[in-house]
Amino acid sequence: MKLGNPDLRSRLASEYVLGTMKGGARRRFEDYLKRDAQMRAEVEGWETHLTPLTGRLAPVTPHPRVWTRIEARLDAVTARASAEKKTIGLWESLAFWRSLGLGASGMAVALLTAMLVLKPVDQGPMLTAVLAEDNNVARVFVEQPKSGMLMVKMVAPWKTMNGMALELWVVPKDGPPRSLGLINDTGETKLVLTGMDEKLAGGLVFALSKEPPGGSPTGQPTGSVMCKGAIAHMPPRLPRSPI
Repeated sequence: MKLGNPDLRSRLASEYVLGTMKGGARRRFEDYLKRDAQMRAEVEGWETHLTPLTGRLAPVTPHPRVWTRIEARLDAVTARASAEKKTIGLWESLAFWRSLGLGASGMAVALLTAMLVLKPVDQGPMLTAVLAEDNNVARVFVEQPKSGMLMVKMVAPWKTMNGMALELWVVPKDGPPRSLGLINDTGETKLVLTGMDEKLAGGLVFALSKEPPGGSPTGQPTGSVMCKGAIAHMPPRLPRSPI
């Protein structure tokens, strides 16, 4: 294994720390660590930079709705009944969205994974989010690389959209969801909007809805929620790990 490229070394070390390096690749990397003191220092540097980020999520008492959903999933029949109700009232249940934005502990891991995928070696995003389905399958990564812009990456596209559109929303602490625009159902989408920062102000959650071609006709979500994720605001810079 020849690892002379500093950015490659940094990326591999971060994958190892985050746990996204699996199987044979992880075993080979561990063998390499035994022979390379600088790479061990690289790994220690990433541990120093990333581990404290999990402490940024303050503990919050789960909303009662969370426990209701957990109990429903214990019984297959009850779970199916719950799923039928969910589509009808999901957008109206803003308490559910806001409780998600206040800090589920699982988002700490998702946040670090998003940081890796979007290559935050020298400059970190202003905010980031991982949008997942209810079964925890991650579908979309969102980051704000600079003021007035969002980058949206579809990492696990749906097989078919049947001609429907995907519209991104930010759910604020107070008030209705705000549309951020349509995104591509594959690849990346760059969203640049006048007043983007104002739209994001107070936002707790990003959500993706299925809408008619051209987007919601009402200015508010009309279709089913495809995925959602809590917004994490990042520090201005992420220092480069030592080599």
